[in-house]
Amino acid sequence: MKIYLSGKISGTDLDYVRRLFDKVATTLRALGHEVTNPLCNGLSETDPWEEHIAKDIINLMDCEGIYMLQGWEDSQGARIEHAVAKEIGLKVMYE
Repeated sequence: MKIYLSGKISGTDLDYVRRLFDKVATTLRALGHEVTNPLCNGLSETDPWEEHIAKDIINLMDCEGIYMLQGWEDSQGARIEHAVAKEIGLKVMYE
């Protein structure tokens, strides 16, 4: 299954977030899934948030499921991704 990772990124330590997302992606890949990581969306860290969320929604719509990392509720972007995933009928999984 192609799974999109979603969690709090903005306002957190980027090195920590990268390690966390990479760890979860590695685990999901070991289970046979293809993973879409929003930290690898081709945009720069300094690009506006609006560009990131737009690109992330496009990438999300190409997936079959979304994996919500702990604390996703504290992220505006993750809440948007969650709502879109539910609206388009993706399988929603929670850490």
